[in-house]
Amino acid sequence: MDPGTGRRKGSKLLPPDLSELMNKLIEYGASFIKEFDTNEAEMRRIVDELKKIIEELKVEQERKNRQRKIGAAVTGVGGLAAAAVFAAPFTGGLSLAVAGAVAGAAAAGGGGTVVHANVTKLRLEAESANKVEKLGKEFQLIVEPLKKILEEIQTTCERLEQKSTELQAKHTLRDMEEFKEILRRVSALKKRSEGAVETAVILIQEIANLLVFIVNVFRIFPTPEADEKLRESIRESADQCQRLIDEFDQMKKELRSFETK
Repeated sequence: MDPGTGRRKGSKLLPPDLSELMNKLIEYGASFIKEFDTNEAEMRRIVDELKKIIEELKVEQERKNRQRKIGAAVTGVGGLAAAAVFAAPFTGGLSLAVAGAVAGAAAAGGGGTVVHANVTKLRLEAESANKVEKLGKEFQLIVEPLKKILEEIQTTCERLEQKSTELQAKHTLRDMEEFKEILRRVSALKKRSEGAVETAVILIQEIANLLVFIVNVFRIFPTPEADEKLRESIRESADQCQRLIDEFDQMKKELRSFETK
């Protein structure tokens, strides 16, 4: 349906001041729908990628735990290798110190299994941390413009409510009934936009906290506790991303109703 037609239909019921605000609301709604439609598939892909990373880290941790039992005698050597890997994170390969540690552990026999497990796990975690950082930033870039449009929608709804209250005394009972229906829908839209904005703000902060954790904690001191914290932080971020997508999807449906009524 042509958005302009929807605007003209809605505007007939309203005095000029309200009609102008309603048209603006519909325009913001159309912008939000277009922006969300353009990015929805990418947003869902990012959530799927985050969930995949969580599962990969979990599987690798379980594998390491099994191998640790086999070669527990050389835990100290494994720790040396792990420290060397993270001494220069994400430099594109093992350092000479790590290579020497791995070679020494391999010569020792079964203990090489633990060192290999440590190095493999740390490599995977380093790659995963890089992926999460990239995905988090991508999601933030998508959400920011959508959040700004929602804030405009929220403000416009508030102005509509305020202006409608000022004009109520000037119109007939029949007009008032029409106003009440419009105000009911505007009020519902405002509440949904408030919820969506709040979810977006929480998500952006959550991703920011996750990125700080990756840079300042995990890369420097990747303890077992940090392993678990990383997985839990990614899981929480993925869940929050999914909640936001669901909020945006509901917001889109609500906005569609303003185009057609």
